[in-house]
Amino acid sequence: MPESFSEVHHALLFGWIGRAVCEAAGAETGVASASRASGIASASRASGIASASRASGTAVMRIAVKKYGQERGRRMALRARANGHALSLAAYFNYGEWKASPPDVLPEGCSAWTQQAQWVEKAPRAHERITRCPWHEAWKANGLLAVGQLYCQEIDGALVSGFNPALAVDVLATLSSGAAACEFIFHDAKPIQPDSLTAGQKPVLQPGQPTQMPWEYHAGHLFATLEKVIAAELGEAGRAAVQAGLDEFARHFGEQAAGRVLAYRSVDFDRLPG
Repeated sequence: MPESFSEVHHALLFGWIGRAVCEAAGAETGVASASRASGIASASRASGIASASRASGTAVMRIAVKKYGQERGRRMALRARANGHALSLAAYFNYGEWKASPPDVLPEGCSAWTQQAQWVEKAPRAHERITRCPWHEAWKANGLLAVGQLYCQEIDGALVSGFNPALAVDVLATLSSGAAACEFIFHDAKPIQPDSLTAGQKPVLQPGQPTQMPWEYHAGHLFATLEKVIAAELGEAGRAAVQAGLDEFARHFGEQAAGRVLAYRSVDFDRLPG
């Protein structure tokens, strides 16, 4: 039976692609190390465009994360509207597309990386604190924190704005940037009731229309959006970097796993699956 995908697969796919992109196109801060992929360097030279004349690798990765997050947020909104629900903060949490994997689903040696989160406050604002995160743990274990923090700094704002631009989130701190916990403050355009954040709407979701998608789908979506944005911004050097990141993914998780990621290349992620 093929290995189940998880947050760890998602995190490392982003990290390895991001590292390769920063090595190919440069980084705003200390993300890139000396290039270990001569193919990336060769593609960059062959493109005839100096890295300094284009967006840095870190800037490109931020653009890609924002696009990916907004696509996910818009899908969440499509589900909510289909069920007749207003795009409130409560709906934002109820229509989230993923749930934390149990320890036995995470890859071998990663069972202690399951997420630990709590609500510090629910009203008049929603304050969430995350003290352990599988993305952070995966990046830390593989020397990818500098790249991973780009994801953490952009993803939640993009999800919220994609779902409903009238909502907002303040990202006060992230584990990947060295903080003791991730701290988020979520704001709604209207006052919210303390118990409405996660309890109000799930019982009336339409049968046969799950809100959560499998991690394989999320990994495929992540790869497809990264590839499109990076290739558009960096040309052949970007495509080579994406391939280098996918090759690293295949070395760790197998060619079959990489093939499952590639199977989502042609999916329209602005539409609901099925």
